[in-house]
Amino acid sequence: QNGFFHGWDVCVGGVLLSFMLKAWSTLYLLSMLDSVLKSIGEAVAVLVIYFMEVSLPVFDATFQVPSLLAVMVVILSVAAYIFSKDVVDKARKYDAQRSVR
Repeated sequence: QNGFFHGWDVCVGGVLLSFMLKAWSTLYLLSMLDSVLKSIGEAVAVLVIYFMEVSLPVFDATFQVPSLLAVMVVILSVAAYIFSKDVVDKARKYDAQRSVR
């Protein structure tokens, strides 16, 4: 019988390490920020990965505007949601003041 780690090489260890670092950094970010800001960070990371995939000669991917626009729609939608919180709170306070009068 071979052990559990039989057949693992340096690449598998690297992937395991990268996923562990991502999980720990995500949990750290969630403890400091809220989940919406974490989602923006992940969307920006997808955008960076897309640009790296397009620009590095190792990959065969070509630049496609629809893919870029799809990522940008996600980023801007989450950003609009975050920035609208203050406006909604102010409108709620204004409505509460008007109903008292």
